[in-house]
Amino acid sequence: MSLEPIGKKEKLYVKIAQQINNAIEKKMYNPGDKLPTERELSAQLNVSRASIREALAVLEIMNVIEVRVGDGSYVMQRTSNFQFETKDSSVFELIEVRVYIESLIVKLAIERATDQNIRDIEATNEGLRKALNNEERIDEFFSYGVAFHKKLAEATQNDVLIQIANSLFEQETHPLWRHLNMKVLLSYEAREHQLHEHEGILNAIKNKDQEKAEELMKHHIEHLKNMFYE
Repeated sequence: MSLEPIGKKEKLYVKIAQQINNAIEKKMYNPGDKLPTERELSAQLNVSRASIREALAVLEIMNVIEVRVGDGSYVMQRTSNFQFETKDSSVFELIEVRVYIESLIVKLAIERATDQNIRDIEATNEGLRKALNNEERIDEFFSYGVAFHKKLAEATQNDVLIQIANSLFEQETHPLWRHLNMKVLLSYEAREHQLHEHEGILNAIKNKDQEKAEELMKHHIEHLKNMFYE
């Protein structure tokens, strides 16, 4: 597949998705064909594998390809109407920002959380526990996971941080965020790990252990990034 290097100022993952879709539309790849590996695409386009992963997720959302874990990406159909509405931020950028924002959130939550805030956060973990063993409840599991972080933000009693947290988790604004999450959560081990991390963060907040809470939050987000991109 002959592809052109992507300009750094462009929305990388959308432009990459457009180029791959154009190659499929030009019949360089037919339905059922396997696309080059992420590593090969990354080298051809001179971009990171994170951007390639997001581009492939865009095409999967559009039902142009199917990404099979541990196997590769396969063409499902052609589309001449490439339209993908998104904001400028990528999932990688969202994760990068979350490391800093959520470290501040746990710090302030330790200082300001009310008993009701703690109960609200605990309720999200209880929801995760109830949905853990049922693959048919992955949507519910995902929603409780998001609610955990939103309830943490509410515990800061800071309206600006609450608004920022809500915007980071807005599913309609960041469809790739939901898509990549849902693929990860198909794994029971990933769901169980997420629950344990949430429980650890909450326990550190209850114990007013700021260093531990920040460490666990950073590890939680770093682990999420690794699940998406490694």
